Parts: sequence; structure tokens; C-alpha cells
Amino acid sequence: MNSNFYELPADTAADCDVYEHDVAQFLAGDLSADVLKAKRVARGVYEQRQDGTFMSRVRVAGGTLNAEQARELAALSREFGNGLLHVTTRQDIQFHDVALGNTPGIMRRLLSVGLPVKGGGGNTVRNVTACPYAGVCRAEAWDVTPCAYAVTEYLITVPGSYNLPRKYKIAFSGCGADCALAQVSDLGFIAQVRDGTPGFRVLAGGGMGARSRVADVLCDWVPATEIIRVAETVRRLFDRLGDRTNRNRARLRYVFDRIGVAAFRQQYDEEMAVVIREGVPEWRGRLVPADGTQQNIIGVPPAEIRHGIRVIPQRQAGVVALPLHLPLGFLPANDFARVGELAARYSSESGLRTTRTQHLLLRGVKDADVPHVAADLRALETDVLTPTPLDRFVACAGASTCRLGLCLARNAARACAVALEARGVARDTLDAMQFHINGCPNACGQQPVGAIGCYGASQRVAGRLVPSYVVTIGGRCGVDGVQFGTAVGKVPAAALPAAMGDLAVAFASQRAPGESFLAYADRMGIELFKTVLRRNAVIPDFSERPDFYRDVGVTECFSLDGCGSGECGAGALENHQPPPSRTQTATADASTDESGSCCIPGCVCTPPR
Repeated sequence: MNSNFYELPADTAADCDVYEHDVAQFLAGDLSADVLKAKRVARGVYEQRQDGTFMSRVRVAGGTLNAEQARELAALSREFGNGLLHVTTRQDIQFHDVALGNTPGIMRRLLSVGLPVKGGGGNTVRNVTACPYAGVCRAEAWDVTPCAYAVTEYLITVPGSYNLPRKYKIAFSGCGADCALAQVSDLGFIAQVRDGTPGFRVLAGGGMGARSRVADVLCDWVPATEIIRVAETVRRLFDRLGDRTNRNRARLRYVFDRIGVAAFRQQYDEEMAVVIREGVPEWRGRLVPADGTQQNIIGVPPAEIRHGIRVIPQRQAGVVALPLHLPLGFLPANDFARVGELAARYSSESGLRTTRTQHLLLRGVKDADVPHVAADLRALETDVLTPTPLDRFVACAGASTCRLGLCLARNAARACAVALEARGVARDTLDAMQFHINGCPNACGQQPVGAIGCYGASQRVAGRLVPSYVVTIGGRCGVDGVQFGTAVGKVPAAALPAAMGDLAVAFASQRAPGESFLAYADRMGIELFKTVLRRNAVIPDFSERPDFYRDVGVTECFSLDGCGSGECGAGALENHQPPPSRTQTATADASTDESGSCCIPGCVCTPPR
């Protein structure tokens, strides 16, 4: 891997100068906070729940990092953040507790190793994601990683990519297992080979959140050469048709709801003709279809135990991928840098992949090197090799840093993992389960497609607020399509660990040999889970159990103080302006979802304004 997986825009350094000037003006009192917010959020700089502290999000196209980039990210976190790196569910990297005045310098250093931040947040073309197993999976049609680079390289040069009605998310999957969640993205590509020609099934209009939607098929198949044109055509349509007056209805999926898929396809065909006529290029990358063995394989093969650790066999003979378990996506900076060094030494790619489950993947390791890599990894401060219940959890930031968060999702995930261990849930049972916890009804934790999902809510009992979670069962996104989880009940946060323990114990006792939790849920029916949740839904009187009126891991009573409008939509209304014309778009053109909307049935919170 080279430092730059794709070319950055020629004006990238100048953009840093502009941002640095804006920050200086704000700190001098010459620029309003609202104006700066629209500028910094589009560059991945979000204010945390604690006033005056910021998070910096770094785009990681296709989830690929090399050793040099890992080293620099670690150094920046040590020097300017809290010393932790965080892998997000969209394969980005974040570091927290950053002072605003340091963010311009951070940007410059990131750019020096080929990592852009523009488009890290706000109403922009966001990080283009790809299956983390691309290039090594036995089931894939072909390696889609170069496609993520190509679309990124083109769209980050288009000025109109940074002033959209809302965020625009693009995903590439190499097979029908859809590890990148193309079927629930604004624009999704699923690789297919026809008559020996690499191409894609193209989907659009998907998304997750309080109003999740499955993407529609936009094109049954297009050759891979058309990916840039497809992405640009959909971007232009979104720019023109998206709602710029109502932030809660601004995503691309609402365009599909409003005009219908047939009308969108018609406009797509018309706009595609314009895109071609105006010279938007084909992609000329070289692609080699896999050897054809993938036709009888679905998804990534299960991990095997070799030399005492878990490895995933690659389709290339003699090499494996090592999954590294990051507790809820976090890794100390020193460990992160060391993992990068090990990648440079042992990986045929000299790099790492981030995953949507908030872990890292060290790929291309020779079988003979596995014992040496394992020994070095065991020397880290963090145990990234030993499976634990916590590695089955994906959790958003929740109320710990996010202004939209109602509940402390990470605290809840840790408490649930402890409960699963205390209940003696076996590892083979855990491996068949996956938990997604979100601190609000949005979908940073991707709970709509989680086999077991939880999202933050609140209840009021005798005038007191009770932090709670709505539990959903049966979510999935894969070869059989998409099914969003069904709500089976609401439990107080204090009872969530017991509820998750009951679900796991019931599954273990009633599970057929080799059965996944999803297959079990389909077989047993939803009423079973409603019964389990009802047993954990009782809220005692405050005098008997004051802990039920506190969020997990804190001593003060629960309140909604600190909740407010999220920053991920900054600019949607602040910088409202009519969309540019077709000619203009051609030539000069956070991880929450429904910003400011609370849609929980029976929730007593006041929606943020």
C-alpha cells in the first residue's frame, strides 16, 4: 500500500488555509459559532456534549490504512486528544477531546499522510465504505476496494459534494452477503460478473434511522467502468431533488418516498445522459474477476483456531487474516501505532482494514508468521486476540459525547457483556449472536439491521425519568435481503443486562445444532421475545430501587440535560441556498440520522430543537 490510495484535490492545502483562518476569526470573536459550525462539521470536526471539546473524524476510504497513517493517527491522538483511537461503524477513525484551535494543524498532518477530513461530517459525500474482506474473501466476485478509491477521488474534487441537502453515503460490497450494507445505503454497489465482465447491481434510496428504508434497485447491472458516472448522477439528483427546508426529511430516501422509484429512474436516465455528455469520465481501473469458486460460497468463511488464535482463511493460499477485537471500537494510541508497525512487517498489504463492527483486520499474514504476530499482539496493552462477550457488541457514542444521545450506550454494552459472562453463556452461543446498542432512535450503532438491537428511550414514572431501551429482534442485511428488527418491548436501562442475559440463556437452551440467532428467532416467533422482555420491564418505585432512575454506570439521577440538536446536519439550514444548475454542478459544483427527531412511541422526552 502507498501513503495515498487515491489522489487528493489540488486545492486541499488551500482549503486548510481557509479553515485555519475561520477558526482564528472565531477564536478572536469575529465569527459566529453557527457560521463556524457549518464550516468545521463539513470537515469532520464536531463539538462533543461537553462544551468546548471536539471530536475529529478522519475519512478512511474503503476502510484501508497503512502503517504510516496508523502511526500518524496515534501520534495526533497522543498529542491533541485523549490518547484513544476509535473505529466507527462506517470505517472512519475518530479521536476525541480535541481543542478547536488544534484542529487546523491536525488536518495538515493528516493530509501529509494522505488522509483527508473534508466530507467527514455534515451535508456532504461521506466516507465511501467497502467490505473489509474485499480482495481476500472466497465468496467475492472481485475486489471492490479500487472502486471505493475511484469514487472517492472523483467526488471529493466536486464542490457540490459539500453542500448537499443532507449526507450522501456510498457502499461497495463484493458479493451478495453485503458486508458493506449496500442495501441500506444512499447508493450501494454489489459486485456481479456477467459474461466475464466485472460489474455491479446498483441500489439507491436506502438508509437507517428512526425511519429506516431498504434501497430500491436502480440498475440491475452496470459495468464497473460506470461507477463514477453512477455516483455523480445520483449526487446531482439528490442535490436537485432533496429537501433543503426540513432537515428531518432531507435524506435521499425521502426523495424516493416522495416521487417514487419509477420517476427517480426516469430522471436518473436523463441525468446520466447529461453526465456523459459533459465528460464525466469512465473508470479505467483494472479488475480481475475471482476464480469462480465463489459461486458455491456465501459470505466470509468462519474463523479457525491456528496457533491458539482466531484466523480467517483467505482465498489466497498460505495466508490468513487476523481479526483484532477492539473493545467497542477503542484502542490506545500506542497500541494502534504498534499494530500499524506489525502490519508493515507481516502483512502482504502493509496495512490494516477497519470494519463496520468497529474492529480491525490484519490481512495477508503468512501461515508461518502467525505465531510471531500473535506473540507481538499479546504484548499490547489491550488484549485484541482473546474473544470476550464484549466483542459481540457494537455501540454508538450515546450520551457520553453525542448531543443527540439519550442514554449511555457504551456503558450499557459493557454491563450487558458482564452479565453474559456471569450467566456462563458459552462462546459458540455468543458467536451466533450480535448485539447493536444505540443511545437514541438513530442508527450510528446500526441497530435496525442487528440480530438483537437496542435504542435509547425514556419513560416517566411518578414524575421521574427512567432511562430505557427499546429492544428489537431479527434485523439483517445479506444475501436474502434486508429485514429491519421488530420491536419486542421497552426495558429500563438498569434491567437491560438481565434482559440480554435471559435472551442468550433461552437461545442456548433451545438452539438447534449450529443454528444462528436469526434462524432461531425466525423459528421461535416474536412472541417468545416479547415474553422475555416483559419479565424485565417492571420499574420499581424510586424508594426501592433508585438505580433504575439512573443511567448505567453513573450515580446521578437521569435527566435530558445536555440533549440538543445534533451537529451532523450542520449547514442544511444554516447555509440554505438553491441547488446549482446542471452546468454549475458539472463545472463548479455525525453519525446520527434523523437529526433533531425523536420518534419513540410513548417517549416523554422533548425533541431537540
